[in-house]
Amino acid sequence: MERIGNKVSYIKKPLAKAGFVAAGLAAAAFGFMAAAVGFAYHTQGNAPPVAAALGFCSIITSVSSFAYGIFSFFEKEKNYLLAKISLVAAGMLILIWLFMIIIAL
Repeated sequence: MERIGNKVSYIKKPLAKAGFVAAGLAAAAFGFMAAAVGFAYHTQGNAPPVAAALGFCSIITSVSSFAYGIFSFFEKEKNYLLAKISLVAAGMLILIWLFMIIIAL
């Protein structure tokens, strides 16, 4: 409930539109990461080039999800819950990929 002067507004704010895009991209990035790690695990570390391509797609998708999550905060009078969740998820995916790359070096 939002107070406007002496009145109370019971109208719920809609979710930010860019938050939906960010959530979808974060889910796709997680799927790409799971497929790439699954390929690597199934082949006992001798991953095919498809696994590398999926990993690269996961990194690019999670970075774009992070960007859409930030852009969703520029929408006025919206609920940012979905944007915050997808921003955290995309950030965690980026950190996981960075740790994997650093460990592999």
